[in-house]
Amino acid sequence: MPRFVAEHKLPYSTEAEFSEFAKAMTSKIPAGFSWKQTYCDFSTHKFLCEWEAPSKEGLEEAMKANSVPFDAIYSAKVFNVAKMGFEG
Repeated sequence: MPRFVAEHKLPYSTEAEFSEFAKAMTSKIPAGFSWKQTYCDFSTHKFLCEWEAPSKEGLEEAMKANSVPFDAIYSAKVFNVAKMGFEG
């Protein structure tokens, strides 16, 4: 499955606020999409979310349908440092 990183500027300032948002969002994730993890910088309100999705366009549509703002979505390959190689 293709991987993507979505870059967001979101209003959350605490772990608790983001956790509530995440709980609400998990029920809205379309079939065939998988939210893997998120890197959070609460001081700048920047969030980088790793996704598996059928396509970049499909992920963009899913974000828009759920009113989740994003600055960019990037295609990504995961480099496993421990194995010194790319995954998938």
